[in-house]
Amino acid sequence: MNIDISSSTITLAAGSLVSVRDGADTRVLCRTGSLWITQEGEVKDAVVHAGEVLTIRRPGRTVIGALETASLALYAIDVPDFAVQRQQPRGPRLDARVATCG
Repeated sequence: MNIDISSSTITLAAGSLVSVRDGADTRVLCRTGSLWITQEGEVKDAVVHAGEVLTIRRPGRTVIGALETASLALYAIDVPDFAVQRQQPRGPRLDARVATCG
């Protein structure tokens, strides 16, 4: 499958994976849900939540997994920053003051 990284959105079911080959300088925008991202040669993995962006820094294989149902977009580095700035998650957010027990 070929994906045009300048405009593609991918939806993954919980536990699903997508692999990116040689995606150095590609931005991963998590639109909804949460993603686990591991890059070949990188010591630490990353978790990206709705509205957050991660830039793939290494060549080689990058594996993106959905920790829950999630959607993501892949953008080439030459897409202007305003297109991939931190986005506000859709849906209601709990106020930490209301959500605490005790």
